[in-house]
Amino acid sequence: MSWKLDDIPDLTGEVIIVTGANSGLGFETTKELSRKGAKVVMACRNPQKADTAMQKIKNDIPDANLDIIFLDLANQKSVPDFANQFMHKYNRLDVLINNAGIMATPYSETVDGFENHFATNYLGHFALTGRLFDILEATPNARVVSVSSLAYFFGNKIDFDNLYYEHGKGYGRWRAYGRSKMEMLLFAYEMQRRLIRTGQSTISLAAHPGLAQTNIMPAQANNAVSKKLLTLLSYTLKPTIYGAMPLIRAATDKDVKGGEYFGPSKNGMPDIVKSNKASHNLESAKELWEISEKLTGLHYLD
Repeated sequence: MSWKLDDIPDLTGEVIIVTGANSGLGFETTKELSRKGAKVVMACRNPQKADTAMQKIKNDIPDANLDIIFLDLANQKSVPDFANQFMHKYNRLDVLINNAGIMATPYSETVDGFENHFATNYLGHFALTGRLFDILEATPNARVVSVSSLAYFFGNKIDFDNLYYEHGKGYGRWRAYGRSKMEMLLFAYEMQRRLIRTGQSTISLAAHPGLAQTNIMPAQANNAVSKKLLTLLSYTLKPTIYGAMPLIRAATDKDVKGGEYFGPSKNGMPDIVKSNKASHNLESAKELWEISEKLTGLHYLD
């Protein structure tokens, strides 16, 4: 039988972080998790938008238990600030949902000198997971859900000599987006292997929304042609909640196993899906992890 929102168990007492919780997939995920009693920490870079989103949820769910902590994943200095604030307020972390991201934007560099897709979609989440790993480890049966995309296949061949398109070299906005989503898959699978090797109870999973409406798609309407294409595409896209359901299932289904990847099935409901051979490449995953450690200065699950 298909998994449905009604199958979300009671989450009372659980603490869950959702990055990018103020809109799109993150907003829908936050709403449904709070509906089931979870304490959801909304990790957002725009406090005003986060507050507006929180009020919307509370209008629908008056007893929603929500908190907002500022986080800018594109800025490596923001990550430890977030982690320190979180750990000062909470003594457990049941689920970390690495969701926030940008999609196919023009080339730009972050304050740390990294290409923006690489920094926001992937490296920031690698650092966030590392900063929070001790509290995840201390929480029985915690899990990390990393969000990928159907576009991950654009990143099949990762050039480790030009990992983040330094100074725009070789940059293509869809290539960069796809590579960042391939990196999220490599990260999720590699983390699970390391969790098993080190005997942790925490598990790592991945999810993708399929073809669903999200808040980052309108940003692609940067000319008349793309606006028309997006308008036509909008008639075939599923509502945002359908895209969020694979994330929600990965975060809450008590029967999931580490290393599983969730996405929409043929009937649109979330189920276990497969990813391609490149996403399971052990050498690529190991090299990406080691480079990420050097870039962030964080070492965990070694």
